[in-house]
Amino acid sequence: MKGNANSKQIKNKELTKEKLIWALGETIKLEGFNSLNGSKIARRAEVDRKLINRYFGGLNKLIERYVEKTDYWLIFLEDMNELLKSNEFPGSKELITSLLQNQFLYFFAQKDMQRLILWELTSKSETMKRTHNAREMMGQGLLELTDLHFKNSNVNFRAIGALIVGGIYYTILHTINNGGKFTDIDISTEPGRADITKAIAQIVDWAYLAAVDQ
Repeated sequence: MKGNANSKQIKNKELTKEKLIWALGETIKLEGFNSLNGSKIARRAEVDRKLINRYFGGLNKLIERYVEKTDYWLIFLEDMNELLKSNEFPGSKELITSLLQNQFLYFFAQKDMQRLILWELTSKSETMKRTHNAREMMGQGLLELTDLHFKNSNVNFRAIGALIVGGIYYTILHTINNGGKFTDIDISTEPGRADITKAIAQIVDWAYLAAVDQ
């Protein structure tokens, strides 16, 4: 009986944590990041505010957990080692291409991450600084996979990656917030999104070919 009671307690704790993460996301969606406070989140989750400190160590830690469950690159970090061990991708070019294409599709579909990036761009936040640094650390490990191919060439793939990632963010945020086409491409349509993912593959391929041709 004691084992069953402990199991139920753990399950209830995890359910409560998920409710708080959900409530934080709903608060951001409905009222914005600047409205976040523990009392409001606890009320929306219908739990005691003290549980934020007990289960997460405070509001900032709760926000960090929400970001970890929302940010594309931080989600991928958990799966990167397994992907690298798999035979799904024959080389770094195919892996990088797939990651960037999926980032575009994920960012287009996920309103929560769109809000995160807007928050990161428009406010000073220690939480978002830590998120950015975590992305950079993960990205560094990923880009190191390309170093062997681009060694002794004048192709700076890190610069190319920065332009692709920045272009993904801007193109989608501009379209979502202002509507219409971007460089005559309507990414709200499947053909438009297919054009972008095809272009990502072409850019990566050109970079790899340029390094070989030198």
